[in-house]
Order: sequence, then structure tokens, then C-alpha cells
Amino acid sequence: MRTNDAKITIENGITFFVDAAIVAIPLGVLKSNTITFEPRLPKWKEEAIADLGVGIENKIILHFEKVYWQNVEFLGIVTDTSYRCSYFLNLHKATCHPVLVYKPTGKLARDIEKMLMRLQLGMLLHSLKRFFQMLPPR
Repeated sequence: MRTNDAKITIENGITFFVDAAIVAIPLGVLKSNTITFEPRLPKWKEEAIADLGVGIENKIILHFEKVYWQNVEFLGIVTDTSYRCSYFLNLHKATCHPVLVYKPTGKLARDIEKMLMRLQLGMLLHSLKRFFQMLPPR
């Protein structure tokens, strides 16, 4: 083995020797220090990883009888605070099904997780009414 080759050992103990390795893992896994790098990553990289934060983004899928919104991929909600900023992903454009995916982030996403489903639905219908100036058809 040349000294600049990469050695990768996986869970079951099998080892691979390769010319180079690209490591693409979730930030949370990288921050948990469950992966060992030999030699260690440079200190500046370890510090950069430690300084990065992870956020939360949830999905709530809404299926309608028919499409009543614009035929665009994203429908953004911008408010006076970042708390309620979120967006709807229009799946109709790609699937031809009348489906919106609501994507809340941050504290709003955490708060929605704690709500009863009927309260989540009420909040989403209120947002849609404000966004489109009408409620979805029933």
C-alpha cells in the first residue's frame, strides 16, 4: 500500500484500499464523532464541523380534490418574523396529482409537531386561505 492511499473499514470489518475516498454523510453523524479519520482531520476542519448547526424541517402532505393554486413549483410564505416563514411544494407540477407539501422549519416545525392533527390542519387551511384569498374547495 502506498502512503497516500485511503483505507476504509466498514461495519462488518471488511477493509477497502482505494486511491481516494469521498465521505458524504449527514452532518449529525459527522458531529457525533462516531466515524474515525486516520489521520485525524485538521483542527480547523474539526472546529468548522463543531460550529455548524443542524436545523429541523418537517413535511405535511395535503391531498386535494382538485388543483386550485398556481402551477409553480414553490409557493413561499414570507411574514414579518422568521417564525412563520415556510413554503409549499407543489407536487402537481411533477406528478399530476393535486398535492401540496407544506415545509415548516425551525421553531415553527417543532411547535407543529406538538399540535393535534386537527389543529395542524386548521393552521394550514388558515395559511392557504391567506395565501390564495380563498379556502380549498371541499
